[in-house]
Amino acid sequence: MKKIWLLWFGCILLCLCTGLVYGEENASAGEITTLAEPPALNIDTDYLSGSIDLVQGWNFMSVPRRLADDSNTAAIFTGLESAGHSIWTYNQKDGGWNDLTADEKILPLEGYWVYSSSPSTVKLQFSDDPLQVPPVKDMTAGWNMFGFTGNTPASARDSLLSIRNAWTEVIGWDPAVQQFETTIVNGGSNEQADSRMLLPTHSYWVYVTESCSLASIGA
Repeated sequence: MKKIWLLWFGCILLCLCTGLVYGEENASAGEITTLAEPPALNIDTDYLSGSIDLVQGWNFMSVPRRLADDSNTAAIFTGLESAGHSIWTYNQKDGGWNDLTADEKILPLEGYWVYSSSPSTVKLQFSDDPLQVPPVKDMTAGWNMFGFTGNTPASARDSLLSIRNAWTEVIGWDPAVQQFETTIVNGGSNEQADSRMLLPTHSYWVYVTESCSLASIGA
């Protein structure tokens, strides 16, 4: 009789425990289903826009990354007072100097000579395509122009890491005094050290000893 009573008591206890666990699971499930929806993804609109400040005179400029499809041609310079000067780019592979028309694309890694009659600001709208392939610029032996990519300064050594065995010299342009800067030398020291910084929205001349492909560092 005692064994039957213990068995009966054990069954009741088991039922109570099962009900308690089931109730807790239901309560947990209820809590999960009543959670608020995840917060909406906030897109930093500042990341999609930018600008380039031009000084009076010649500016050796670039765009830091790909522009939006509806804002990626030389038409972004519409309204700029250029005193009749063209916008120039240079590609040794394609035959040298080229003056841009309004419908030609402005691309990252390309360098552009832009004249402004007075200090001006050019507004930029960047691409929001998350699947875009990082740009690459093909170079041939000799002097080539390239535009700095990215939003923060980087040393010449780091900026040209993808062509580290091909480049020998880099020359920048100081728009404030309208003259070329001191040459940076691959492996150089002092004023010519390759630890000197290259700047966003600036372009540079680079001498390479062989055909190579320069990869972007922030586009």
